[in-house]
Amino acid sequence: MPTKAPIAIVFTTKNEEANLAYALASVVDWAQEVFVVDSGSTDNTEEITRSFGVDFTFHAWEGYARQKNWAVDNLPITTPWVFILDADESITPELRDELIKVATDNSCLENAFFINRFFIFLDKRIHHCGYYPSWNIRFFRRGMARYELRDVHEHMLVEGKTGYLKCDMEHNDRRGLEFYIAKHNQYSTLEAREMYKLMLGQSTKSPEHFWDGPTGRRRWIKQNIWPRLPARWFWRWVYMYILRFGFLDGYVGFHFCLFLAAYEHQITLKLREQFQAARAPAPPAPKPHLSK
Repeated sequence: MPTKAPIAIVFTTKNEEANLAYALASVVDWAQEVFVVDSGSTDNTEEITRSFGVDFTFHAWEGYARQKNWAVDNLPITTPWVFILDADESITPELRDELIKVATDNSCLENAFFINRFFIFLDKRIHHCGYYPSWNIRFFRRGMARYELRDVHEHMLVEGKTGYLKCDMEHNDRRGLEFYIAKHNQYSTLEAREMYKLMLGQSTKSPEHFWDGPTGRRRWIKQNIWPRLPARWFWRWVYMYILRFGFLDGYVGFHFCLFLAAYEHQITLKLREQFQAARAPAPPAPKPHLSK
């Protein structure tokens, strides 16, 4: 068997039996170490993990960022490079070859890399809608990056230089629309909570500036402009479907943009609910019950 690349792949999972086999199959043949950190699956996630000969560890759920930080800090990782992969994602052969090249190149100066991914929605690849390209830091030198402590849509903070890889990974959640809708209902609650803290000055802003490339610019707008826009759901639909050419993705693109606009509307309503709750007077204290 050829020597495997000095890369550790880390998954955090819960009830991922529909997705996990695809994700594991895309990495086990070439990554030196693969770990699954599970937060209490009740399906066949553990059995699927062990059938691939992969390390399975239970750790109670701490939140998206804290769970991943815990995994990187506490798993017995020995490789110099780490890749954080979700169970509904897989690494394409082209990206695999690029990762191996970076991990075995002693002249590499970067400490982390942005990875592009494409989304599968209703069995079709999304080519536009502002969701492709979709850059996130997932591949980094061990000890040189950590997730910011944010409830949802967390990003990595890196020490040193970052770079961009050319090839893509795939995002394809096979659990169906019922799960997808339920997940976005949960995400919208967490996002509304983060936006509420940001608007009250209770959340520390990420260090990006408007001129820090496309990712930094997106984060700056999200922190400084987006919370103050009226009708955010409408502007998100306009941005995705018109300005980012979602109409070129046809029928699926229309529904994808509408789906994300509805998600934005959920955030707006839940944010309003939080402000209303903060302004509401405290309920009267119950009167003591006097027994005869």
